[in-house]
Amino acid sequence: MDIIKPKRLEAGDAMGILSPSSYIAEHLQTDCARARAALEAMDLKVKMGAHAFDRHFYNAGTREARLTDFHALWRDPEVKMIMMSQGGDTANHLLDGIDYDMIRRDPKIFAGFSDGTTLVNAIFAKTGLIAYYGPSFLWGFSDSMSELFVENFKKTFFERNVGVLAPNPQWRHIEKKELIYSGWRGVRSGCASGILMGGHSGCLITTMLAGYGADFQDAMLFLEGTESLARLDRQFTALRLNGTFAKIKGLILGYFDNHEMKEESKNREVADMVLEATRGYDFPILEIGELGHNVENYTFPVGCRATIDADAKYLSIDDATVA
Repeated sequence: MDIIKPKRLEAGDAMGILSPSSYIAEHLQTDCARARAALEAMDLKVKMGAHAFDRHFYNAGTREARLTDFHALWRDPEVKMIMMSQGGDTANHLLDGIDYDMIRRDPKIFAGFSDGTTLVNAIFAKTGLIAYYGPSFLWGFSDSMSELFVENFKKTFFERNVGVLAPNPQWRHIEKKELIYSGWRGVRSGCASGILMGGHSGCLITTMLAGYGADFQDAMLFLEGTESLARLDRQFTALRLNGTFAKIKGLILGYFDNHEMKEESKNREVADMVLEATRGYDFPILEIGELGHNVENYTFPVGCRATIDADAKYLSIDDATVA
């Protein structure tokens, strides 16, 4: 499959905001205003999808309304980047209704987080277009942003070249202020390069089950999640049993929010569980804190090559991220 890179952003470009999963609750209107202001401060215009604020039970409007917004924003010549407003549970409703030929003919930047895993990976798998995991409208730009986050966003979408990443000295958990960040950790020794693929572990597995996942051959898999440790164990074991770990070159573990078990005696570190689930394999594993829910995220361009050195605690994005 040929890799397609969308054009870089320039000052004055318009960004379309899409709600393909959860609806934007009434109490989030202030967050929407802050997010818009943050993006406008970067010289971007914000264009909300016509149905971005719809609600249909737990969904952001009906499947048909969400598909209409997806295609309308993609076909809008003014819109150069489409970003999901937030995640949720049902972005997979759209998978069999998206015009993937349209995407190939007119490549644009598409970015999402959490349930964005579903669309980001499907778009890459079906078209070869690099798509971006990390930034979302409400949970990336509505709160105060560290300098590192802003710099990474600009390097990814405006400047093309990200290069070496590093731990965020301003790392914080949005809700759990008491958490102390100890930085990156090498979980399994080694150095490797591969094509970035991944996202939220649960969403990734359901996307694969639906038949819209990419081939993980020679991939640099990156994963974060929100389930309990036992459920994460189930997910990682599923990846083991379906042969994913036999294909990948390396693994980047992010922050797994709310993984703790209710009974203290059942707890252990996510990294220990992952080492057990990947027993018999020798690919390197690097654990970082700038990938996950309720923390600031680096942008991971799905389809670009990355390198990790678990011993040196090193991570780089090696390819130009946009054209």
